[in-house]
Amino acid sequence: MNYRTRIKKIQKHLSEKKQFPYLVASLVNIKYCTGFEGSYGYLLFFEDETVFISDSRYEEYALMVLPKNVHFMLQQKDFFKTLKALLKHKNINKIFLEEHSITLSQYRMFKEECKGVTINYGGDIINELRIVKDEDEIENIKKATQITDKCFYHILTLIKPGVSEWDIAIEIEYFYKKHGCLGTSFDTIVASGAGSSMPHYKTGTKKIRSGEPVLIDMGCIYKGYCSDITRTVFVKSIPESISTIYYVVKEAQQKAVDAVKAGLTTNKLDSIARDFIAAKGYGALFGHSLGHGVGLDVHEIPAVKQNGSVALKKGMVITVEPGIYVPKKAGVRIEDMVLVTSSGHEVLTKSTKELIIL
Repeated sequence: MNYRTRIKKIQKHLSEKKQFPYLVASLVNIKYCTGFEGSYGYLLFFEDETVFISDSRYEEYALMVLPKNVHFMLQQKDFFKTLKALLKHKNINKIFLEEHSITLSQYRMFKEECKGVTINYGGDIINELRIVKDEDEIENIKKATQITDKCFYHILTLIKPGVSEWDIAIEIEYFYKKHGCLGTSFDTIVASGAGSSMPHYKTGTKKIRSGEPVLIDMGCIYKGYCSDITRTVFVKSIPESISTIYYVVKEAQQKAVDAVKAGLTTNKLDSIARDFIAAKGYGALFGHSLGHGVGLDVHEIPAVKQNGSVALKKGMVITVEPGIYVPKKAGVRIEDMVLVTSSGHEVLTKSTKELIIL
């Protein structure tokens, strides 16, 4: 990753908006800007320099990984006292905060320690830059999806009556770590039977039984970048009513995937799948949004939903994941990750979407 270039790009954006100094407290945004992956630190963009502040635990590591155009400053006592001294040294009495960057308690500490410093809303500049991935990011995401696809085919050999949901979830995490991943990109969902009707089911000790659907929503983190895929398979048999639902979801998902291209707005993409499902009589059973962005976070902007209107751009990576959920009976969801390209799109997740009965 060329972190020096990213710092320069952000400096340019902030200069155009006249938003110096700009405080970044989000660790994932700090990672995006600098490559720092520790659990504590703050990044400050000034007009004349960029400063990273952390404590003694990370001094050696930070000096090793920070790009050369970011200066390390060792925190004295606490961050807000260090910030106060730095602003005073630079004769600055204002600061811009990135959106969603600090907690209420941090805000109160800032106000108490830095009296006389005006706090300004700084928008969401870094998240807006993260929405379009560069070549290095896309390569890492592709590798994450390749590992996830391999994992899916591996666990198909393990799903059978008597095996618990946890058994499958644990095997998924083990597989990821054995293949060079940090771990899962979110808590793996293995939802069997009636549990599959809950979109964000909590995987448990329930044992899989014959005749049940098994909805698997899983993803890994490879070199910091996430994957996210969902498939629904069936054990021994499938009721005709659920088979019908499976093919409706499959066709709705494929129609939406086929439509992905630069310029299409997220709400229009959502409506392609949603309208098809509604036309088949299942509209009330598809309640969540169609998808979301994926990158350093498994859920990023843009949200692919009814009331969002973000135009897709080359380099965006999104999920397309319609579902139909029959309360207390069964649910079906199919999810792929899709890269927006100059010629349309590329489906990054390759696992089969054909109906599987194990």
